[in-house]
Amino acid sequence: MAPDPPTAHPHVVLVTARVSQLATTLSDAMTREAMRVEVTTADVLREPPSPTVYMFLLDAALAIPFADPIVTWAGTGQQVPGLIGVIEDGGGHEREALLAAGFDDAISGHPSPRELVARVRAVQRRLRAPAAADRLRYGPFTLDLREHVLWMDAQPITLTSIELAVMRELMKARGRPLSRVELLDVAWGGGDLETTERAVDNVILRLRRKLPRPDALETLRGVGFRLASE
Repeated sequence: MAPDPPTAHPHVVLVTARVSQLATTLSDAMTREAMRVEVTTADVLREPPSPTVYMFLLDAALAIPFADPIVTWAGTGQQVPGLIGVIEDGGGHEREALLAAGFDDAISGHPSPRELVARVRAVQRRLRAPAAADRLRYGPFTLDLREHVLWMDAQPITLTSIELAVMRELMKARGRPLSRVELLDVAWGGGDLETTERAVDNVILRLRRKLPRPDALETLRGVGFRLASE
């Protein structure tokens, strides 16, 4: 399935194990904001994902064990989709686990309709971020913005949408360090959402685990992060 054009209404796939009041509330809230909502079950994981936003409703007990399999599944598509986790009865521990695994966003409790829609639109903006060119290059890095693939030392590395957003900004900075606050602003889409600087550290950690040479992504203590040119 080809991505929706930028002028189309956002398409959200709401994945839930059962019909619940929370699922109905979230679906209704997004529909009122002119979003196309498709409600489905975990059977969606049997097929490669479409390039859209998937919202998973997870019990607290299932959020951590299912985080890695969902992120792995998301990487099987031609384009990595957006992933949002909603843990109805969870807290900060479960949210951090989803973000560390590679989810673009995670929410605990019952979000307000306004917050919910803002989070969906923030993830969608990252999926459809316009670029002057399909590829960015800096030092040993080549970033394919269309395919969500980073090349380093002739090795392809598949990125989630938030990993791509962070790498894009670091490459555009061309060796200039970016602080956690700057990365939150440019990669997550502003400071109006309750995303902490810990989320930046989680993404940096995941990127280093994927890079053939982790030290190419440098930490400047008290300043932020930058890419080494060599």
